[in-house]
Amino acid sequence: MQFLLASGFMLLSWWSLPEKISKKQITLLLACGVLLRLILIPVDSYSSSDTSRYLFDGKLAYEGFDPYQTAHDAPELEALKAQWAPPEEHAKYVTLYPPVALAFFALSASTGVEMATPSWKLIVTTFSLITLFVGALILKQLNKSRHLPLLALSPLLILESGVGAHLDTLSAAVITLIIWAYLNQRYSITGVFIAFGTAIKLLPLALMMPLVLHHFFNGRIKPCFQIGLSALAALVVIYGMTFWLGFKPIGSIGVFFQKWRFGSPLFSSLESLFPTSSLLVILAALFIIGLLLVSLKLFIQRQDNSHQALLDSSQYILALPLFSSPVLFPWYLMPLMVLTALQPNLIILSWITLAPLTYEVLDQFLCCNQWQPAVWPLWAMLTGVIVAALIKISLFFSQRRTTRGNI
Repeated sequence: MQFLLASGFMLLSWWSLPEKISKKQITLLLACGVLLRLILIPVDSYSSSDTSRYLFDGKLAYEGFDPYQTAHDAPELEALKAQWAPPEEHAKYVTLYPPVALAFFALSASTGVEMATPSWKLIVTTFSLITLFVGALILKQLNKSRHLPLLALSPLLILESGVGAHLDTLSAAVITLIIWAYLNQRYSITGVFIAFGTAIKLLPLALMMPLVLHHFFNGRIKPCFQIGLSALAALVVIYGMTFWLGFKPIGSIGVFFQKWRFGSPLFSSLESLFPTSSLLVILAALFIIGLLLVSLKLFIQRQDNSHQALLDSSQYILALPLFSSPVLFPWYLMPLMVLTALQPNLIILSWITLAPLTYEVLDQFLCCNQWQPAVWPLWAMLTGVIVAALIKISLFFSQRRTTRGNI
């Protein structure tokens, strides 16, 4: 209810703005966005235990243990566990977070058990504000400032950073910086941001494809090399330093996707219909078809100077791995919300709005330590996406008929 009500007010604010938004309205929206983020800094996380996981992984790294090799239930960690109290549900698994994320965790943990959480929330809030202000600059550059409520008032961007304090807040900020650098033709910096974001969470790496193809299809090869080589060089430096420090940054990402199932309408539907061996082939085929369709869209609209095709393609490229993943917690959609604010998309917006329904699982988990996700939120999400897609298709053909009539 909290997310749905907040989403309703966000959409109402967006709908009520005029096409030409005034400087006063922009200032007011930014002020509200900043205030909503700052007032949540002292609020304890009531929607997730991820912060405790982050900080304990950071403490291990700070103390010289390798979180990629040492699980929380290791006997040598008993004293640290008694002091830091990491969540028990994560005890058997080594960390899955990339090295830059781990560096931020270690930085927060270095302040001590009492100050670690406030330190982490300060970092998260800073990145949330970066998303807000850099996103506002992009909207102004694209003459789309009337979409600012989707950034400033988004419950996903506000609550998942201010309350959940999720790492995806940093990922969303880096996605914003990537788009800003690209639109301002700072291609080497774009590549560095892609590498930096990939070393926080893997999702920003997906943007490499549409950003490079956008230039490649227009015959501009130099920017492709600038983005690709700078990203590769930055990743080599980041992971080289990680290995040099004695860490082996592989972790439990494979185990996580193999064992966990949550919040994914597509994966859950297919898993109930097909055996695991066939399911992997089907998902791979759907993923490849999605990549081909995005590439085709970029090729057809390669001379579109409004950047609409680029932003659309970037949305779908980020949405593909998220929608086909076996695990989809609501906060995973934060980077996608940034791109949706820059280029509103009814299908993705409906998905993002309905995704927090999966929080219903917290009822029995907090009450009785039973993790039993209901099926109805998945059907609600899938229905919302299908309805939004039908509306979008109907509007498309309606516009086509209107255009032909005018001709």
